[in-house]
Amino acid sequence: MKNEKIRGLSKMKKKWPVFFPVLVLIIMTALAGCAPADEPAVENGAEPGAGEHWELNFSTFWPAEDFQVEEGHKAWAREIKERVEAETPHTIEFAWHPSGVLLGPTEIYEGVADGASHLGSTCPSYTPGIFPVTAAFELPGLENNNALVSSMVIQEAFETYELVQQEYEDVKVMHFWATGPGDILSNEPIETLEDLEGMEIRVAGGSVPVMDALGAEPVTMAMSESYVALDTGIVDGILSPTDVLRGFMLAEVTDYITKTPQLYNITFMKIMNMDTWNAFPEEVQQIFEEVNEKYVYEYGVLRAEHTLEGQEFAVDEYGHRVIELSPEEEERWLEAIEPVQQQWIDDATADGLPGEEIMNKVLELDQKYSEQYGDYFE
Repeated sequence: MKNEKIRGLSKMKKKWPVFFPVLVLIIMTALAGCAPADEPAVENGAEPGAGEHWELNFSTFWPAEDFQVEEGHKAWAREIKERVEAETPHTIEFAWHPSGVLLGPTEIYEGVADGASHLGSTCPSYTPGIFPVTAAFELPGLENNNALVSSMVIQEAFETYELVQQEYEDVKVMHFWATGPGDILSNEPIETLEDLEGMEIRVAGGSVPVMDALGAEPVTMAMSESYVALDTGIVDGILSPTDVLRGFMLAEVTDYITKTPQLYNITFMKIMNMDTWNAFPEEVQQIFEEVNEKYVYEYGVLRAEHTLEGQEFAVDEYGHRVIELSPEEEERWLEAIEPVQQQWIDDATADGLPGEEIMNKVLELDQKYSEQYGDYFE
């Protein structure tokens, strides 16, 4: 038996010079399709001087059917693709990985920074403590009239305030946007603070102190986990903008919408791996920058419109009851959350940040854009 194996190996050795070039070709072909994510897959043109082709992976926690992907991300990508092809000799494509299939909601920022995906969109508050300055823009008690206001606020903060910029130095930020106000979506009616007391409410990280102040039990989880949590009774409700009633189909597992005063705002970011960004020629980078600037506004409008549509969808299709707090009750809620801003300032200062300065920046930008766009959707 041993001799037969030796003879077999001997025959293979004799055939090796013929087989070796084929093996090399197979290996090279396989490797060509496995470019690391931190370097966009590039195909050089066949002729000297021809442009390059890039294929970029885009990871997000939103479902493929959600407006944020269909009308936001894909519209943004389509405009970049068309401009790159029209204005440069290059071409570009985007491969979509929604619903956290490539990177989970809490993994997207680090995954893009490390090169597991070329691009991604996620929420800073999904990783509490990593973006403490950004968290100040999610505090309660701001005017924060709508998603357009809050989107313009966080984008200008990033563009003009070094303390925000420092939190994103390991990625290339495409742009920010934000939800604007949120409401409590629940299975039981909430009309008073007493109704809310002890209820387990899903929140993103920045909203934990809000629910604490109101007497509820905050439960942090990604939005993509909320359907099952509501359906199985893990949580009694969520604090969120109403677009999720349709986008994440939460209208199927809730019955009530309680309109809340100045409780909520969550910021989002679209980011690119830094090596991927640096691999683009200047003319392609310029196209990205120009489209990014445009879509801060576009995303703000889109989110505000779908927030209104989400509520209408839940009412018309699932019979949701919309609860407006009485003026007296609203005043009680505002009084309860009043200490949250000061507590954030104190905590930030204790951690070595200029808490008062950061809060003043938040209030300044909130006032500026509330005056500019506050009644945009009325």
